[in-house]
Amino acid sequence: MKVLAIGRGLEVVNTAVAILQSHGYVAVGTTADDDALAELDTGEITHLIIGGGVEPDSREQLKKQAQAHGVTVHEAERNGRGIESYLEEVVIPSLHR
Repeated sequence: MKVLAIGRGLEVVNTAVAILQSHGYVAVGTTADDDALAELDTGEITHLIIGGGVEPDSREQLKKQAQAHGVTVHEAERNGRGIESYLEEVVIPSLHR
């Protein structure tokens, strides 16, 4: 399993990756659509987390590419929660090792 996090804030993306790694997941992150699409094309990604700040056009392109590779997509809806709470309460329980 390899998780890819994409968002528009580098600090948030880096925090998400560190949290996922601290829970034993292989995780990478980026703020650039082209990098995320290239990572999806490797066929190694099993889960994609799309941050709330990712624009609708980018979001659709990423979801389409993820679907083509059988990747599970998680669209962030933090609703005021910190990144750690969101990942631990919503995303991590939905990941299957």
